[in-house]
Amino acid sequence: VIDAVKTAENGDGIILRGYESCSFRGERTITLGIPFTSVTECNLMEKDEQEIPVNGNSFTIKTKPFEVRTFRIR
Repeated sequence: VIDAVKTAENGDGIILRGYESCSFRGERTITLGIPFTSVTECNLMEKDEQEIPVNGNSFTIKTKPFEVRTFRIR
């Protein structure tokens, strides 16, 4: 479930926050309808932590049950 889409607090990109809602583990592909060149996973305070590979207009992540994830889209 995508829970929030907003401008980053520091103005650097768009923050996308979501959570896994069905108690499943596995890969999820997120596809966006806007152009972007990079995705960085962030903590809840929007501090960059890990670069995520981009494939066209999508990226793939592995999720755990009920896990909250935050990404910076640039």
